[in-house]
Amino acid sequence: MNDVVLKENDVFLVCGQEGTTIRNSQGQGHHGLYSRDTRFLSRLDWWLDPEVHIMLDKLSENGYEIFYWYTNTPPSDISSIPRESLWIERHQWVDATGLYEHVKIKNYALDPLEINVGYVVDADFVDMFEVRGFKDTPFQREVQVVTEKTACSYQYSARDGRITRTHVTLDAHPNHSVQVNVLPEKNGTTARRYQCKIRLLHQEQVELFLKVKIEIVPTVTNSVVISESCIAEKQTENDLDQYRWIRESYAQWFNQLPQVTGDLRFAAWYEQGLKDLRMLQSNLGYGTLLTAGVPWYAVPFGRDSLIAARMMLLANPELARGTLQTMAHFQGTQERPEKDEQPGKIVHEVRDGELSRLGILPFAPYYGSVDATPLFLNLAADYLRWTGDEELLEILLPHVHRALDWIERYGDRDGDGFLEYCREAEDGIANQGWKDSGDSIMYADGRLVEGPVALCEVQAYLYRAYLDWAQIFMSRGEKELATRLQNKASELQKSFRERFILSDGSIALALDGMKQPCAVISSNMGQVLQSLLLSKVEADRVAARITAEDMLTGFGIRTLSSKEKRYNPLSYHNGSVWPHDTCLVLQGLRNYSCRDEAVAVMENLLRAQDAFDLHRLPELFAGFGISESAKPVPYPVSCSPQAWAAATPVFVLEQIIGLRPNASRQQIALDPLLPDSIKELKIERIPLGHGHLSLYLKSLNKSTQYDVLQNTTGWEVLYEPMAREVMAH
Repeated sequence: MNDVVLKENDVFLVCGQEGTTIRNSQGQGHHGLYSRDTRFLSRLDWWLDPEVHIMLDKLSENGYEIFYWYTNTPPSDISSIPRESLWIERHQWVDATGLYEHVKIKNYALDPLEINVGYVVDADFVDMFEVRGFKDTPFQREVQVVTEKTACSYQYSARDGRITRTHVTLDAHPNHSVQVNVLPEKNGTTARRYQCKIRLLHQEQVELFLKVKIEIVPTVTNSVVISESCIAEKQTENDLDQYRWIRESYAQWFNQLPQVTGDLRFAAWYEQGLKDLRMLQSNLGYGTLLTAGVPWYAVPFGRDSLIAARMMLLANPELARGTLQTMAHFQGTQERPEKDEQPGKIVHEVRDGELSRLGILPFAPYYGSVDATPLFLNLAADYLRWTGDEELLEILLPHVHRALDWIERYGDRDGDGFLEYCREAEDGIANQGWKDSGDSIMYADGRLVEGPVALCEVQAYLYRAYLDWAQIFMSRGEKELATRLQNKASELQKSFRERFILSDGSIALALDGMKQPCAVISSNMGQVLQSLLLSKVEADRVAARITAEDMLTGFGIRTLSSKEKRYNPLSYHNGSVWPHDTCLVLQGLRNYSCRDEAVAVMENLLRAQDAFDLHRLPELFAGFGISESAKPVPYPVSCSPQAWAAATPVFVLEQIIGLRPNASRQQIALDPLLPDSIKELKIERIPLGHGHLSLYLKSLNKSTQYDVLQNTTGWEVLYEPMAREVMAH
């Protein structure tokens, strides 16, 4: 979507490229100011009389603010004001309390000018799902509006008693005499028009300040009560102090992260990813984590938040800590079929909109995800490997045991050792892997799968979880449990090879309820390489297949082969390219030391990020190959920024370094591999354990050399080929 997006904490703005929020003629549209899955501002039209103006430029260096610059361009027959005589700057930003705008207007005409300027605002308090197209809301909202001299307030009382308010004020700088009026729009709606009459002398400047404050009066209901967020909740004396505090927090965020230099293109991609990841941070009271993406998924998602946190381990392990603690808090505690919940299951998403709170939709919270639970176990093990944080391990251990118990009691529905899903909630999600659209799991003839469904990559996640936690429990002296998990891993590996590996060496997308394979070529089989589930020979076959022409587009890996019956490059999951998916396959290729294939995938991702504004990879893009389109074709409603897409450059950097820390051994294994288009990289202050590691990588004679510039971890650094563990296994 070609929108401007600003976000800080749980508040975000989605608007048009000129900074105005305009709904279409049917009163619909997705623009607005949002918080807690609720739209607090549905209209924000900035206007200038004479109305003809042009935007000269805009700049958004940080995710919470943007600057716009305009001048006036009225034809002489409708205005006596000379063209290009006004200079207008609009500075918008959001914080945890709402939206703010500082406007400067300066007169460069030789004579005094009289102009009218202002806004039209409105609020509808609709649920995000209604914005997305849900049409079965069984009630009409009644929004009250109260108008004062230079302000108006909107209020809505939800069916569960929660009160939401939007307060809009417009003031001029005290040094300027500006008349501000608030008038009802003539169409009889709740919209209000703010009008400022301004007289400017030659070289005189006037300043206006718009405030849109949101307010929520919480209630005690059966829904999840989300705590006040903590990313930017510092109490300050005024709004400008809050703005300065957010700016300082951005600087602190960047200062604590690894710095990357040596290749301007990669550094720009990496830095934009970090900016977007700062924007997407939130906190439900249990530590900082990443929301999935703006605008549709600006809430915690089990799968998305866990994968994005794993991708960010190289840069900021604290995100993994906050994510794990949040997921542990929302871990399932009871059997509730209407929410697809069982004890020990990790949450899929945590919504707080009215429709979810009332139970009209099942998402406050919702547990319809088969992979979030093994991903929780995998992230916890990886976090421990990178940090050695035994304190968090002790906190998480009860939740780890519950997750393992869920896998055995509920996840494996028929006792065959595979992790399967089958929707129980009537309004829940049918397909409960990462490809969760309704048509994403199919047979070779195009028919949709009949469940329960066992996805190939989910078995790989599970296999990893068994092995990692067998090792952790063995180190803690819990030999019986460790042995049981090791045996489960061995049994799963044997069953997987018998059931999932097809005659041509590729891997079935899934098994259906009768254990028949969905024998289609998909990116899911590439994610299987993330584990050590396959032998080196088996992995090499998968690597060759996943990077064949029908899968590798020149910009990334298709979700579904172009040879398959349901292939559609413009679909959500059946032929599009998801950057994070491609990146997870890249990790698998590196795990098995498939170096040529890994380099090809890296170059695909580098070529893709070149094509997008600000080097910002979106959630997904169309799966047309480079022979069909010279650059990636956008997907029309893709989230951007989106957490795991924003984390892609960080995870690519991890694969370039071939970094595998092991806190228990106090070792750091490296196997660097620069893609052909990057000749050198300098990476400073990678956080590991209680210290940092700095490296210099350089391409020399078709190999990658490395120097350790600094190592304050106290751990040993050694070169270790990526496939060594596979060979040993």
